[in-house]
Amino acid sequence: MVGTQWKLGVSLMFVSAVAFAQEGVTTGSFPVERRNVVTVSVPLENLSQLSLEGERVMGARFSVGLGVFAYFLHDRLRLEEADRSGYEGYNYTGSQFGLAPSVRFYLTGRAPQGLWLSPRLEVSAGRSSNVPVGDFLDDSLAKDSGSDVWSFGGAATLGYSVVLESGFTVQGGVALGGRRDAIGYDALVMDSVEGLKVERIHESKWLLTQRILLNVGWAF
Repeated sequence: MVGTQWKLGVSLMFVSAVAFAQEGVTTGSFPVERRNVVTVSVPLENLSQLSLEGERVMGARFSVGLGVFAYFLHDRLRLEEADRSGYEGYNYTGSQFGLAPSVRFYLTGRAPQGLWLSPRLEVSAGRSSNVPVGDFLDDSLAKDSGSDVWSFGGAATLGYSVVLESGFTVQGGVALGGRRDAIGYDALVMDSVEGLKVERIHESKWLLTQRILLNVGWAF
């Protein structure tokens, strides 16, 4: 119920922004021509991810863009009491960096303002670390388990950009796409010849992605 109310609130805010922009056009308060836009994301779903978007207007109905995004997360878990092995919990640290080139086709208005459709690619790489905490009886249990993460995918975004006379910009939209995530990590496996050994494991999967976009920034 809370999630539905939140999505409804974002949708109403997006519709209000579109109505405000259309009113500005009809009353003659249309912004002067600007060819560059820089915005930052307002985190709505993932509070640990931040993205910076740059847009360059190439024509009245077309622009190119490049996004840079980063993800950081640090988490700590502690048990009320250590178990028999001495395990008390863990410290998790994860980071990921990526690039997202895109193009925008403006269906209404004049770039960089109006209703637009934008296909984009996303490529990222990162690293995560899970460090056990405790006074272990066996030192091998205290080994850090690290993973390498890669992902690539694409999405199509339908959005609307509002540019005020001062240059302040608000962008909102919804995106739908797909992403392939891959992970590599070391694990103990039993070999029929060598016995117990450490082997590199690789796993991957496809995911359907959907996202609500809200960016604020400046056009100049």
